[in-house]
Amino acid sequence: MPQRDHAPSLTRGFTDLGVPRVVAHTMTVNHASRRVMEKCGLGFVRTYHSDDVPGIPGAEQGEVEYALTREAWQAAAGGRPEGGQTSQS
Repeated sequence: MPQRDHAPSLTRGFTDLGVPRVVAHTMTVNHASRRVMEKCGLGFVRTYHSDDVPGIPGAEQGEVEYALTREAWQAAAGGRPEGGQTSQS
């Protein structure tokens, strides 16, 4: 289940702005960033290679994409449209 205290921007995006999907990217080797994405509820989508990060150690391993849809976010929040927390938070 996503940890909402790690992701107030997700709540704003899904509730206030009505975005259908949030996407995040980082280098494959950036395990700390990948863990933050996972804690926020984003799921791994793909690994890909980009020419945007030449010369950075680890760039040869590519980049990763994570994403979360509004529907998955709502389901993790118990199906409430606004994604509010329960008293068990």
